[in-house]
Amino acid sequence: MARSRIVDLANFQQFTAINVLADGGHDPTPKPIPNGIHVTLVWNIADGKLAHNVLGASVAGAFAPTTTIANSILTSLTTGANWTTLAGFIANTAALTAVQLRDLRSLDQPIIPSSSPGANGTSASPELPNEVALVTTLRTALTGPGNRGRFYTPGWATNALATGNVAAPAVVTALNAWAQTIFTVFSGQAMTWGLIQPSRISYTGTTGKVHPARAPGVLPITTATVRDNHWDSQRRRGLK
Repeated sequence: MARSRIVDLANFQQFTAINVLADGGHDPTPKPIPNGIHVTLVWNIADGKLAHNVLGASVAGAFAPTTTIANSILTSLTTGANWTTLAGFIANTAALTAVQLRDLRSLDQPIIPSSSPGANGTSASPELPNEVALVTTLRTALTGPGNRGRFYTPGWATNALATGNVAAPAVVTALNAWAQTIFTVFSGQAMTWGLIQPSRISYTGTTGKVHPARAPGVLPITTATVRDNHWDSQRRRGLK
């Protein structure tokens, strides 16, 4: 028969649970983004699902988002040599189908959608699974994770694969070249491609480091680069 032991609970110290996923700097009060605007690229992918790339830009005070501007951005991003090359690796069942603008300079502004048609990929090869993407890293003049961004391009066809199930070198080159056109396309609409930074409150991290508050704003993006040929995943695009 096993022995029983009496343990004095006073000898135990209660611990405080820490949620490592909590964002201590999150500002629960929405604030406008001075000079800020969202530019969302909308992709149709397999089974009629949609994928979104939410980009940012800074604009001058007189700028007013319109359907005409959204149409112009969509047309510019889906024409020209760089798009033609990229589209050759995107399945013809996928498409960059719309652009949406949203003014962030005031709260609760409506989404302004494009109305003109987008463009499908041109590869006849089968489309890869919805969640498969290539990531483009966006850098600014500042360092640190809060000062860089990324977007995930979907819709790839199997002819984009190289030996080892990585992206073919020509695919990386094509996406890099197309990403550079975003700078020019935005500039043509009096917009500067930028990283949207919402306000953050001051907080002390779990290591004791004090993180200062940050005012809302837009950081200009200096480079957009596909850093490697490894496929990335956006799991929510593949949810049933």
